[in-house]
Amino acid sequence: MQKHNIWLLLDSSKSGGIESHVQQLSEGLTSHGEQVEVVFMTDYGHHPLRDRLDTLGIRHTSLDGTFSTLYKTIKQQQPMVVHTHGYKAGILGRFAARLNRIACISTYHAGEIATGKLGFYDWLDRFTACLSNKNFAVSPQIATRLPGQVALFDNFVNTDHLSDATGEQIAFVGRVSEEKGPDYFKALASLLPNLDFHLYGEGPQLPELQKQCPKNLILHGQQDDMSLVWSNIGLLVLPSRFEGLPMAALEAMARGIPVLAFNVGALNKLIDHGFNGWLIEPGNMDLLTKQVSAWSTFSEQHKQCLQSACKSTIKKQFSSCVAIPKLIADYQQVVK
Repeated sequence: MQKHNIWLLLDSSKSGGIESHVQQLSEGLTSHGEQVEVVFMTDYGHHPLRDRLDTLGIRHTSLDGTFSTLYKTIKQQQPMVVHTHGYKAGILGRFAARLNRIACISTYHAGEIATGKLGFYDWLDRFTACLSNKNFAVSPQIATRLPGQVALFDNFVNTDHLSDATGEQIAFVGRVSEEKGPDYFKALASLLPNLDFHLYGEGPQLPELQKQCPKNLILHGQQDDMSLVWSNIGLLVLPSRFEGLPMAALEAMARGIPVLAFNVGALNKLIDHGFNGWLIEPGNMDLLTKQVSAWSTFSEQHKQCLQSACKSTIKKQFSSCVAIPKLIADYQQVVK
């Protein structure tokens, strides 16, 4: 396949699931010989993703957040494909690509149903989906909310050079906001005072957690580089109210960390209950508490079996070596 100048377009001020996805995407495409540039709609100052891209030797640039600059830059550089991620990048990127007659693909990541101002952007993002040459959704639930034909495209991780986690922390990793269920994680800590719980992330609910935090819940805040943290974690708890296919779950399982989650979004594609993790009825704190308590008593042999099952699932179904060739074929199709 001819090398393409592929733009990965996003609007981002901090690290999160979309940023992890874009990093994995840029790394995977580059390893397959594609010419990739990560384009930030706006420069919000220091960004951990830019640091990681520099380390990987992947090109990136930042614009000024305006449609006119985006349009002019696309017109000047003439990328073969613009692949958008997130509300603002999707809405403006599709218009700018269409006006410049450049192929555009959009990936829809958000599993929650937004309200207020964000709800308007969510509606506009979905309404303008028709401007893309192709749209991806990371879960069936997200796909049902989009007009027209939508292809499912699983999140994925690069499994090369990953070390197995050896820690025992019970952890929450993600945005500290209602849809991710940090209040459930706090309640879990209160119900199991003899165990320590670790929360990595920041968001609008963090100040409330700080005010009413159980002694056994340690708030670590936002981590610029989670690769330095995963080795300390033994169990990832995802008590989300809404999800797509969360990168945190993939990143954890790729390192052998089992995931205990509410059964929402596309997590049932990833987690085989009792084999490589556990899926619990959403909101069922009794079952959630019992499973965490049970995990804390597992033998080392039992935990090693779980670890092997997690890594095997990712390598066979959710690794970049599986996902990237399919995506390159989609790029090839829309370019034609």
